[in-house]
Amino acid sequence: MPRATNGTNRALKALGLAAASATAALAFPLTATAATTAIPSCTTTDGVIPASSSGSHHCVMGVGNGGSPVTALQRSLRACEGQSIAVDGIYGPATRNAVLNVQRRAGISQDGVYGPQTRNAMSWHVGADCVSYQYGWG
Repeated sequence: MPRATNGTNRALKALGLAAASATAALAFPLTATAATTAIPSCTTTDGVIPASSSGSHHCVMGVGNGGSPVTALQRSLRACEGQSIAVDGIYGPATRNAVLNVQRRAGISQDGVYGPQTRNAMSWHVGADCVSYQYGWG
């Protein structure tokens, strides 16, 4: 495996990561990386947008997460993004693939993990409408 460059090492150090943990994160892309675990994970919802327990919409979810934040994400993926997925509150392979489709279409990093970039790239189901995050909350 190639060694990290000095610039990469400086960036990793700024994030509090070692090159070994970055390599592990690349080997297992379905799990949260040390960089994403610094962001509060989604544990609740404000009714529409997944949020952390502090109310911040700046949170992360991936395969293995569940509950109301996943349900909110799935509702919007289905109603506003045209994804044919169940709204079951389980972030499994189908939700991951739906998130990948949104990321691919938006031209952002494609990892199947919901986070701030994906939140900004998609529309959210509010009543009978679909609105962007920037329009309704940002």
